[in-house]
Amino acid sequence: MDGIAGVEARIQEIESQFGSGGVAGGVLGASNPTSSSDPTQQSDFASALATAMTTGSNPVAPASTGTLNRAGVNPVQWAKDFLTKLHMPITAENVRALTAWQQAEGTAAHYNPLATTQAGFAGETRFNSVGVKNYASYEDGLNANVKAITNGLYGNILSALAQGTDAMAVARAIASSPWGTGALVERVLSSQK
Repeated sequence: MDGIAGVEARIQEIESQFGSGGVAGGVLGASNPTSSSDPTQQSDFASALATAMTTGSNPVAPASTGTLNRAGVNPVQWAKDFLTKLHMPITAENVRALTAWQQAEGTAAHYNPLATTQAGFAGETRFNSVGVKNYASYEDGLNANVKAITNGLYGNILSALAQGTDAMAVARAIASSPWGTGALVERVLSSQK
């Protein structure tokens, strides 16, 4: 697809999947759904459109492996679902960064592969003495991690994910953040070479 005609064709394709009323304001361009500073407030259509528009220039993310990690999730699928909820591009480098992060955490905290301590979800239990949580459902685990990473303390990680082009840049952002994983994600990525 080239030019405006290609973009318009892709928009029509996505609208047919989500319905044309999915964009805030009802009309593409009537408001800017991606201008919100809170990624959880963006529409599903905006996320799908952003993903569709970036997949042409970025390598395609790997397929799910079907294997569950210690937290009880498929690492690749969880990474894609996490990126979707954050309205970040689903690229091979972002998925690589997030699966390395899960591996670095190595936690068996139920549905919590990034080992967040985020509270406020029905049925959550304490996993360890630091306060890492077990969540009652996959969706709660995703939402808890999204809530934690969008709390204002992790803008550097979100910026690196928004670029979607360099797993090591995401790892460096994690290392320089207060998340607590330190340089472990960098080590995991370096060991994969």
